[in-house]
Amino acid sequence: MGYLKDKVVYLAGPIHDVNDDGKGWRDMITPRLRDEFGIIVTDPTHKTIYGEVSDDKTLFKRLAAEKRFDELRDKFWPVIRKDLRMVDKADFLIALYSPRVKMLGTIHELTISQQQRKPILMYCKEEESNEINPWILTFIQRGCFFTDWNKMIEYLKTVDNGTFDHNYWTL
Repeated sequence: MGYLKDKVVYLAGPIHDVNDDGKGWRDMITPRLRDEFGIIVTDPTHKTIYGEVSDDKTLFKRLAAEKRFDELRDKFWPVIRKDLRMVDKADFLIALYSPRVKMLGTIHELTISQQQRKPILMYCKEEESNEINPWILTFIQRGCFFTDWNKMIEYLKTVDNGTFDHNYWTL
């Protein structure tokens, strides 16, 4: 392990509008990041506000259905604060992008990360990549968009070995 050991990554991606609460890809990639590189992984699906992520989503959807928008805003605010605090503390981000899923929170996190000049790696499923909104690519450096998790891991190996753009990876 080299350059990435003990660096902190935040895993950004949809939670609200996906069936698995955003856990599937995060649970898949976390052991590789931790075991192969010694990266500290921060994952918004492993924090609690009102219970499990699915409990939070149920509460938020119920409040929206009941048109209790002020209460919904107040109850959702701690979620945003915790997520954005994890972004602040991260050294870099890995983001899952899907052009088929509403991703307002992820876009907010990417915007904050870009303003903070954090490296961002982005993954999109190969079968969805032809639907990509080109705007999303402006959040990342050239060469940091992947449609294959193994290629992202190979890229991280080059970073870990010290072969990287020192203007982008200033951790």
